[in-house]
Amino acid sequence: MATNKSLKVRTPRAFQLLRQAARAAEDWPVAGSAVRRFQDAESWAMTELKQRLDAIAEQAADEAMQGAVRHRRGADPVRAPSEMLASLLAESRGVDPDAARARLYRQTLSRLVPDQVAMMALLADKEIAPLCHVTASRLPAGSTGALVLANTSSLGRDAGVLLRDYVPQYMSDLLNMGVFEAGPEDDRLADEYELLMADTQLRNTMERVRRDMKMYPRLQRFSVRMSPYGNALWQDCRPAPVALDGDAARAPFGADRTPVRHD
Repeated sequence: MATNKSLKVRTPRAFQLLRQAARAAEDWPVAGSAVRRFQDAESWAMTELKQRLDAIAEQAADEAMQGAVRHRRGADPVRAPSEMLASLLAESRGVDPDAARARLYRQTLSRLVPDQVAMMALLADKEIAPLCHVTASRLPAGSTGALVLANTSSLGRDAGVLLRDYVPQYMSDLLNMGVFEAGPEDDRLADEYELLMADTQLRNTMERVRRDMKMYPRLQRFSVRMSPYGNALWQDCRPAPVALDGDAARAPFGADRTPVRHD
């Protein structure tokens, strides 16, 4: 981007001649006051010109920055909602399923954070993981009551997520987006259910139900696996195994635990 230093103002020749005459007349007694007035006018004109050039440069910088932000976000130029809808309707009449699928994948991936992708990669490898809800009931047995903590799982811990306390939120988002799907309790996960019971967040929630709500905590057991859409997304978009093995920050991606592609 051009800056003020690169903006050169050429002084008209007539203006240069007038300035030279003014310098020559500075020593003339009669012309002294006129010369001073000319110098004042010249200073004002140059100051005004500089301010205008500064304003132009500043406006250009702002426009360039806004354009860069739009480019990084992949956003379209500002359009009226009716134009956006008309464009989407026109694109819906296309006959390229691969382009439509890629656009759907981009929409889903743009909503994910790295912790969620780590959970997704691990579940694609494990195929199934435990999922639990904590509810509060007025009776120690019988029907369950209010839902207090939903979609807690050991999948986040095993995937090495950075924000362990937000695993239920991560899991809820992945379920709502249709990347994961919940199922019934699975006997193969008996040991993992027991380990999940030692999770600090789950134990604190159950204690809060007892102490603050004066109710009985109830644990509901489920399972979670990749949905058909989640499997398709992972198979079509997953990085190369070499790239996964190079991520030393994620425990599941060691050299001895390369995610297996399920065709």
